[in-house]
Amino acid sequence: MKICPRCSDVFGDDAAFCPHDGEPLKKNTDRFLGRTIAARYRLIRRLGAGGMSVVYLARHELISRLSAIKILRPELSLITEHRERFLREARAVNRINHPNIVEITDVGESDGLAYLVMEYVEGESLLAHIQRGRLAWTRAARVGMQVASALARAHQTGVIHRDLKPENILLLPRGPADIEPDLVKLTDFGIAKVAGEPTLTLNEQLFGTPGYIAPEYVAGIGIDGRSDIYSLAVVVYEMCTGVLPFDGKGQSELLLKPLTAAPVPPSQRVDGLPPDLESLLLRCLAREPAGRPHDAFAVHDALADIVRRYGGNATIAPPRLSDVPAAEPREPLETIIDRKSAAPLEGRETANVGRVVTHEMSSRWSAALADLEAHITKARRLGGTHARAASRAAELALVAGEMVPRVERAAKLVSELQAKVDLLEARGREFRANLGHAIDVLVHDRSRERAHLDALRARRQALEGAIAGVIGPRSMPSSQAQTAPLVPPVGHPDPRQWEIEALADEERRAALVDEDLGFQVDALQKQLDEKNQDFEVELVQATGSLEGSLSALRRLTSEIVRTIDDGIDILQRSA
Repeated sequence: MKICPRCSDVFGDDAAFCPHDGEPLKKNTDRFLGRTIAARYRLIRRLGAGGMSVVYLARHELISRLSAIKILRPELSLITEHRERFLREARAVNRINHPNIVEITDVGESDGLAYLVMEYVEGESLLAHIQRGRLAWTRAARVGMQVASALARAHQTGVIHRDLKPENILLLPRGPADIEPDLVKLTDFGIAKVAGEPTLTLNEQLFGTPGYIAPEYVAGIGIDGRSDIYSLAVVVYEMCTGVLPFDGKGQSELLLKPLTAAPVPPSQRVDGLPPDLESLLLRCLAREPAGRPHDAFAVHDALADIVRRYGGNATIAPPRLSDVPAAEPREPLETIIDRKSAAPLEGRETANVGRVVTHEMSSRWSAALADLEAHITKARRLGGTHARAASRAAELALVAGEMVPRVERAAKLVSELQAKVDLLEARGREFRANLGHAIDVLVHDRSRERAHLDALRARRQALEGAIAGVIGPRSMPSSQAQTAPLVPPVGHPDPRQWEIEALADEERRAALVDEDLGFQVDALQKQLDEKNQDFEVELVQATGSLEGSLSALRRLTSEIVRTIDDGIDILQRSA
């Protein structure tokens, strides 16, 4: 089979040029390339591949919209665990809906293939940037802030990414390099842990990529959002230094090193990093989850504060690649973009979701019929066998002519159904974005309240410890009591006790605020989940109708093609 590099139509091996746009055809060695998935997504370019799936750039058959489609490898679709994990990614992302997370717009199965349809973003993976050289720490911190914001939303909705690494972070240029150079998109929730769903038993692929995995995951201990915080710290560390925080070679050493050694302080790798940034990274890389920040919003706020306080003095530019110690080379895993180039697709149409090509279809078949009728007229003039062939071809042309209005009606119905699906998707994005933003605000407030509560508790416990330490010397021998701290005379309360009581009152108030914020978050999350369920039912019904109408339209157009081809074949045989 051969394929047109421009429109991705597939032709036989004897064809040389595409009849639609005149492009020379190329040998097609990819069994999926040029194929249409779910009657509407034409696969036009292979973007990447991993152990479980292949990712293609696709164009909708009837509207000029590009998407990235991830297809589960057919041999894995027969394994229940792999199939369920693949489809779980769509459910995980659908819970979140965040501007820093690649959106999944469709999911389903077609002709035995499981697929996910994702927004197509023209950018470059963070891995590609790091491989060219480390980033200025201010840029690294801003990237980290956006990832932390995405993780905070994910964790609040009960989703833990578990595979955070540079390959799964996409950078899209959006502004001046010295202000806000990157829009960050987090992707690939393929092995995410989703609250409320059963654990799937798979092989070592569950562990993601050695070097980025939290120690508790390797040790087989239960994980939570702080495991993603650990991985984020590794990514920010690597952006700033060009290497990983632990010296190790090979997967086994990279997996086990965090369990037995402390990370190398980033100041030993590079100069010019703010001490508070180093302190934050080392705290996020703590071996025990309890030693890390309590949530991703706390990491976001800490990075924002560091950029605010030190960013004006940041003068360290990324060095040449030759100046950076090389990290252990490894193959990138699955991604939804072409890392080789961020250039736009050559010759592609500008995205316009509402434009259906009904008129173009009608014009195409009308032109084909006019061409056939011109050949019929010519054959009739020749007379004899040519005239008899012309009569038979004219009957076919009449049949094809009667089918054109049916194609127009079918295309109009498809246009209406597509518009309905687009409207549903837009409504879904809108309510998820609005409710998600409201949840973000509350969770962010709750995060700050918890940080305040932790500070109150730490101060109170320190005071209680100090008082406990000075009460003891009263019963000590006189030689030891002389060196003990002075205590208030008997009958006079320690003034620190008043502060302890005040702190305890403030703790109780903060705990009530935390509880109230938690109640509001849970109520909004419940509302979001209920709306999501209703939306998914409605979207499945609309998408099913669209797929049925598209299939009917394809059958009609195929019948017209066959009828016109038969007419031309009759005329050619009589020549």
